[in-house]
Amino acid sequence: MRILLLIFISFNCASDLSFGEIEELIFKSDYDERKIQIYYPGNKIINTNTTFIIMNDGEELFNAGDSWHNKEWGIDEKLKELSATEYNFNFVIIAVDSAKKGQGLFIDETKRYAEYFPKEAIDYFENGLKKRLYQRYINQENLQYLDFLISDLIPFLEGKFMMKLNNKNLGIIGASMGGLSALNALLENPEKFKFAGCISTHWVGIKPSSYLLLPITQNVYGDKNTTNAIIKYVEQNIDNLSNQKVYFDHGTEGLDSLYEVPQKRIDSIFEENTKEFKSLIFEGEDHDAPFFGGRIDSVLNYLMN
Repeated sequence: MRILLLIFISFNCASDLSFGEIEELIFKSDYDERKIQIYYPGNKIINTNTTFIIMNDGEELFNAGDSWHNKEWGIDEKLKELSATEYNFNFVIIAVDSAKKGQGLFIDETKRYAEYFPKEAIDYFENGLKKRLYQRYINQENLQYLDFLISDLIPFLEGKFMMKLNNKNLGIIGASMGGLSALNALLENPEKFKFAGCISTHWVGIKPSSYLLLPITQNVYGDKNTTNAIIKYVEQNIDNLSNQKVYFDHGTEGLDSLYEVPQKRIDSIFEENTKEFKSLIFEGEDHDAPFFGGRIDSVLNYLMN
């Protein structure tokens, strides 16, 4: 474990929440310094039946003011709705901030893409300039998000909760590049994760020229070579999964409209290899935080039942 500094900011922060409680801390390691929010939707009693869920892009989940676009998933509001039913709240969400800390800073937008991109998929690029660019600029030591989860965060959580976290009680969820990262975590560490929730998964990558302009234009166009490499990576590693569950979905508008074709290819890989998964389409929904959060009940109902 390479934790350098751990600072608790506050305990039981509920002023900005409509439901549940949060603990916040700054987690500084060799990889990065980032905020972690530990969210308890029910009581804070942990037992052997508690499920722990790592969620990417933690800055977007609860408070719009923390996000770069002033939008949030509204996880607490959605779970408050569910509290009116006989819903099982015996889970804890560990919301992990992405590398995108600032408000539109150039490096933030591109750094997030780089840290969430599955580094193992780079091997499946065709030889050439694009592969070399990914190897040099995406596959950097300080952008190994998966290593951070496995080597730093999970051991810390095990110590905090005095419980081993593995594929019996730990899952991971994300949207867009965070969804791609969630699947990457499951494929590479099936002994650690029991499920992955992949919301509006960004299968289509981004052209190198668009990547450099991303913080300015905010426009993303798919790149066929990147898509093919990601799909080949999934296809070659699908047998790493045994009884794990995977949830996929996407909308039909905006950026989400680009996901239909690659998602069908991914679904075929899971079907042909008889892996347990669910894949849904939400008509009229776009690539936007409120839509992601609005579907969290669909994600949890499948993955945790």
